Amino acid sequence: MVNMRKPTLILALLILVAFSSGCIHSEVSRMDQLASNINDHLKGGDSYYNQAVASTNRFQYDQALTQTNNALNEFDLGRSTTQEALIYARNSGKQVYIDYFQLTLQELDLRLNATSELKMAIPYLQGNETTSANKHLDLANDYMKSSVDLATQKSQLVQDNMALFK
Repeated sequence: MVNMRKPTLILALLILVAFSSGCIHSEVSRMDQLASNINDHLKGGDSYYNQAVASTNRFQYDQALTQTNNALNEFDLGRSTTQEALIYARNSGKQVYIDYFQLTLQELDLRLNATSELKMAIPYLQGNETTSANKHLDLANDYMKSSVDLATQKSQLVQDNMALFK
């Protein structure tokens, strides 16, 4: 009877190892899918943000407000998707993934702040209150510059860990 327990125990351990290996693989696969969605939202938000800046420069303020709202929506969707991906990263236990999604979350927060500042500047521009508008525009530029710096850090993290990123 003792001899029967040993093969059963080994079989149970093999099943457990195979199951946990599959879970880790599925977490990484899910993070890859989410990262693709996040990048789509970042690109969409950036596009709307840049359009809003161009519209603002052409004094097309109503259009700029619509574009800032669209940018905010895209960045917010990216943020919520990043929060989900961060859960998977923490579950994977791989610090590189955790760092990547934390940087992404900070990047999106800065882009949301930049977009909000641009949106707040527009009514001041419409009212020809350039001093107040410029304060918000300067903040928007500062937030966006910081966001680009984080994107650079994130790219470096990927380059340093190419085997973990597809």
